[in-house]
Amino acid sequence: MKLEGKTAIITGGAGGLGRGIALCLAEEGADIVIADINMEAAHKVADEVKAFGRKALIVMADVTKEENARRLVQETLNAFGKIDILVNNVGAGHAEAHVTEDNLTEEDWNRVYTGGIADLTEGDWDRGYIANLKPGVFMCKAVIPYMRAQKSGKIINISSTAGRRGGGSRLPYSAMKSAVIILTQGVAMQVARDNINVNCICPGIIYTSIHEDMAKIRMRTNPKLKDVKDPRVAFEAILGMIPMRREQTPEDIGRCAVFLASEDARNITGQSINVDGGSIMS
Repeated sequence: MKLEGKTAIITGGAGGLGRGIALCLAEEGADIVIADINMEAAHKVADEVKAFGRKALIVMADVTKEENARRLVQETLNAFGKIDILVNNVGAGHAEAHVTEDNLTEEDWNRVYTGGIADLTEGDWDRGYIANLKPGVFMCKAVIPYMRAQKSGKIINISSTAGRRGGGSRLPYSAMKSAVIILTQGVAMQVARDNINVNCICPGIIYTSIHEDMAKIRMRTNPKLKDVKDPRVAFEAILGMIPMRREQTPEDIGRCAVFLASEDARNITGQSINVDGGSIMS
């Protein structure tokens, strides 16, 4: 097994993408720390991790706040004595209401997805930054001193193909996901001499809550989808834009994370890998 004896923190580890990453790492031998704010889902993922014969630690932590990132790292060290792998998976697409305690309306959602730069509010930009960039910054800051002390570590940031090129919609989200790629490169340069690898995965189209919300908007705004009742059907309508004609899965991202976390990738750092069926070839 590629990751036997390793300890991995996965932020947002209870969600669909985080779960897929957690289970792939556990299958390869890693003990898993599931950091999330959804404890019910976290316990379910922990049970699945344990089914592989691995240890699982659940930590309730909103890592958009720096003190929670520091606490998460300390609780991991208290339980396992080391941190080998960090997967910065926390992120959200449209309306990170749970972060700022806002109640965003349908008008807000439509503005963020389809509005121009002049339509976007300060809150739209703040929510994008809080949900998609700050957690990775705080977690890197909290974990790197310990990885430096042990002279090893693997950090994997989760960005998006939306951060690979500019588009007319979801501008705050795309801009922050692009910033995650630049963060990856900068931190990789800073810690390379410490034998710490920092890389990034850019998932393509996965049927998570983000794409479900986008499908619902297309159902309302695209005349071709006016009779569609199921968001999943609206989602599948966009798969034709993928050269391989299939959606990506959380496990696709998890398997890439396993590679980057393993010694197979020991000389790969500062890189961003698209897992998107060929949608963006760069």
